[in-house]
Amino acid sequence: MSGSTNCHESTRMNSVPDSCRFVQIYGFFPPCLRASVVILLLLTGLARAEAPATQPATLPTTYKLEKFERSTPKLQGWVARIDLTDPKLQIAVGTGGPDPDGAGMWETILAPTSTIAKANNFDLAINTVFFMNKKPDDKEGGLKYQSGDFAASCGLVMTGGKMLALRRDGVPILFDKQNRASIGSLNVIPQDANVIVSGNQQLVFRGQPVAKLDTAERHPRTAIGIADQGKTLVLLVIDGRREAWSVGMSSQELAVAMIELGCQSALNLDGGGSSTMVVRKPTPQGDAWKVINTPSDGSTFPLPLSIERSVPYVLGFRWVANETSATQPVP
Repeated sequence: MSGSTNCHESTRMNSVPDSCRFVQIYGFFPPCLRASVVILLLLTGLARAEAPATQPATLPTTYKLEKFERSTPKLQGWVARIDLTDPKLQIAVGTGGPDPDGAGMWETILAPTSTIAKANNFDLAINTVFFMNKKPDDKEGGLKYQSGDFAASCGLVMTGGKMLALRRDGVPILFDKQNRASIGSLNVIPQDANVIVSGNQQLVFRGQPVAKLDTAERHPRTAIGIADQGKTLVLLVIDGRREAWSVGMSSQELAVAMIELGCQSALNLDGGGSSTMVVRKPTPQGDAWKVINTPSDGSTFPLPLSIERSVPYVLGFRWVANETSATQPVP
């Protein structure tokens, strides 16, 4: 849901044509389309079948991963619950790359969430901030938001106590050096602030939905919330724009879902094609970083593709042996 030159959400909705749902269900492409599919996969390197992960990766005992499913309306997604009191937990922001223009307006470059998660050795990661990117013709749903494009956040971003983005649009979530979390506007950044990412609006305040949330537009969503009197962090990623799989949520529906998941406060992060959850998964060939949801980019093509969007920043979580790790900056 990020725009090329501004920070406003897209409201464009897309669905999978009936002809593509057959291909999605039965896992093959008609002969007339196979050549096109192969070419598209080679060009992007990011496309994958729409069939989502059905089993979570081997996980640390310090967080829980569960499927989010509903039949009316049709919804699919993932929930992660993280114990913020665990001394082995390290929270950090990973970037798509170095600042591409020095003192200019751009802060970093775009890269897929899974690529950023791997580069930072995260066990779990989600997309975060709404953003602007340099390429002027990027739109929701297609092969846009390409890796390497210049980008800037639409809100505050900090990692390891170092500010990466100073724009004050939106609402931040802050983690201090003890991993204590809080959501709300910041007039002054606290001295013990360690990690900050921003969303566009608070969804839940003191256990209740905030006023005037959108009830009409359903999109893929990423949300973050605080539960259990600050002891648990809740991450929710909802798929959307695919009527046969998941229609997405309105802001109001997302707030209600976060309350049902136990959140006393919650924040809406960038959604649409950006909505992504990545987990580290051990394999015989070594660790792999897998997208476990079904991103909506690719939904405008006459093929059942799910394409991982490139983003500027991700929020990542590691579990390490050093009990002082929570105060260490991202490498």
